[in-house]
Amino acid sequence: MAGLDELLQQILGGSTSAGGLDISKLAALVGPLLQQLQAGGGLQDLLGKLQQAGMGGQVDSWLGQGANEAVNPQQLGEVLGAGQVDELAQQSGMTPAEVQNGLSEILPGLVNQLSPSGSLPTNPQDLSSMLNQIPGGDSLSGMLGGLLGGGQQR
Repeated sequence: MAGLDELLQQILGGSTSAGGLDISKLAALVGPLLQQLQAGGGLQDLLGKLQQAGMGGQVDSWLGQGANEAVNPQQLGEVLGAGQVDELAQQSGMTPAEVQNGLSEILPGLVNQLSPSGSLPTNPQDLSSMLNQIPGGDSLSGMLGGLLGGGQQR
């Protein structure tokens, strides 16, 4: 998991913790998160839900070239729903509050890393190529599968 830890550290701007959680806890959240995203329409679908819930400014900042705006952990939990948050908590060994805090720290940086041109890649080969350029990204590329979902560009 060293590669995943390295990727998370890059996503978090070089920090080894975020929201009171260390890298190992955040890493435990990544696998279940990716599984849920794949089962639920992909990252595009989640970003669409966030935009519909009034967080379009934050999502746009993650996709854009400027600084990433923070997302409120409780709002993120409301968009995901208690069932998904509880499932992520159970699968990662975290509390629901830790899941919400962790996701609020990971999601902006992950979307930012996956969208250097202002939109998420829709082609799996493009995604793998981009991940291989991020330190630690190669360890994540095999886990992503259908993460991007629908194929719409934003």
